Amino acid sequence: MTDHKPDARTCLQLAAEYDVGNPVEWMVDPHHPDKVLGVTYEFSQTGTRKTVWYTQNKRRAKNCTVVTDLDGT
Repeated sequence: MTDHKPDARTCLQLAAEYDVGNPVEWMVDPHHPDKVLGVTYEFSQTGTRKTVWYTQNKRRAKNCTVVTDLDGT
């Protein structure tokens, strides 16, 4: 086994190659609005959306309020 470290330049990718999701919707508990139950991310390059649930069982919340604008503007 050889102890070979790859050149750092070969490990780097341009930032444009990453499809980073931006949060566009927040699902919050209707009784405790400061508790986030899930977030929907939209990916800039593909335009697809994916919802990630932060509930105990990682499944869709049965009752939630969807917020699309957190700062109220």
